[in-house]
Amino acid sequence: MPSELSDFSNQLADAVQTAAAWTVRVHARRGYPASGIALASDLVLTADHVVDPSREDAIKLGLPNGSDVSGSVVGRDPATDIAILRASGASLSLPSVADAEPRTGALALVVARPGADVNASLGLITGLSGPARTRRGGMLERFIQVDAVLYPGFSGGPLVNASGAVLGMITSGLG
Repeated sequence: MPSELSDFSNQLADAVQTAAAWTVRVHARRGYPASGIALASDLVLTADHVVDPSREDAIKLGLPNGSDVSGSVVGRDPATDIAILRASGASLSLPSVADAEPRTGALALVVARPGADVNASLGLITGLSGPARTRRGGMLERFIQVDAVLYPGFSGGPLVNASGAVLGMITSGLG
């Protein structure tokens, strides 16, 4: 039994390391940085609430290789808490997307890069819901409910399955 637990633990750690290759630090507000997901070689998906409109000219993105680049807003939708940022001069690795719908009761990992190193939180998918209207009037066609702890800087980071494939983006801005 201990060997099985160790194997399982290593599988989760491997999933976090897989996601670390395309999880970005987003410093676009005062205080604690947030996280983002590589969307294209020079684009990052993050939560809109972590991008302060008064600081759009001073966005810094921390890349998985340890370097920092300037960022700029490409688009944002406060109603659904989504923002797209351009990472100047970056060549980001792209994530794999889960090939199956998440299932209620499955384990999932929240991966984040609020600092130089990647952080993670384990949770259970507690439900799949949607469509639903947000407090700001946006429409979410589908969303995943997870009971993982969202530490400071986790918003905008990926929710991944046990293989490290993306299930969605985490946000505390819609709760």
